[in-house]
Amino acid sequence: MGDLHRSVFLKELKDSFPDLRPEIDAQHGLLNLEMHVFTDLVQRGIAARNAKEVASCFKLAEKYFRDGNDHLQNAIGFSFLEHLNLQNAQWAWELLGPILQREYLQLVDAGMAKPLPYRR
Repeated sequence: MGDLHRSVFLKELKDSFPDLRPEIDAQHGLLNLEMHVFTDLVQRGIAARNAKEVASCFKLAEKYFRDGNDHLQNAIGFSFLEHLNLQNAQWAWELLGPILQREYLQLVDAGMAKPLPYRR
């Protein structure tokens, strides 16, 4: 378990993506809902094929999953990874760091995330 916590994550997220600030602030301090805002940002980046933005988001998620406290790790696993739609985005899967790829595949094995057709 790491020592990075929600407020450090949110500060970095808001600093990196200032347009998200109002939507994050509207979630009334609920980390899982704040994480869904982050997931939506990534999904828009995937839909737009914005590899730079998606890679930046994945690096941020990997950092806070690796070094975050239990609450952050749980939120990244269940409110971020579990809700990513990577089925038609192999290029995005390849940008996902190894720790999050492994976690995503564990969610697939548990039936909590959709299998990836290119990972058969």
